[in-house]
Amino acid sequence: MIGTVRGEAGRPVTVEGYAQDFGFPVAAVQFSCDDGGTWTTYDTPDAADDRNVNWTFTFTPPRSGRYELLVRAVSADGRATPQPARVAVDVAPAR
Repeated sequence: MIGTVRGEAGRPVTVEGYAQDFGFPVAAVQFSCDDGGTWTTYDTPDAADDRNVNWTFTFTPPRSGRYELLVRAVSADGRATPQPARVAVDVAPAR
């Protein structure tokens, strides 16, 4: 798990981190909000073999509770990180 982020219902929450593929360029970063059922892909066309890819993900939680975001890197040959990183987002009721 990457960690826990706190937010408020109805207000944008931003999660950030980095992806790497140890010697291979990261072709994309994928995000899932349904425990890996579906993935949204964001291509990283300018990534280099020896660089991390910094990413941010912003969403607006509709209600209070705990949300989990999965994040994984994808290499140029289509291999995805076997163990995605997890981010917990604890959302308080709107004030």
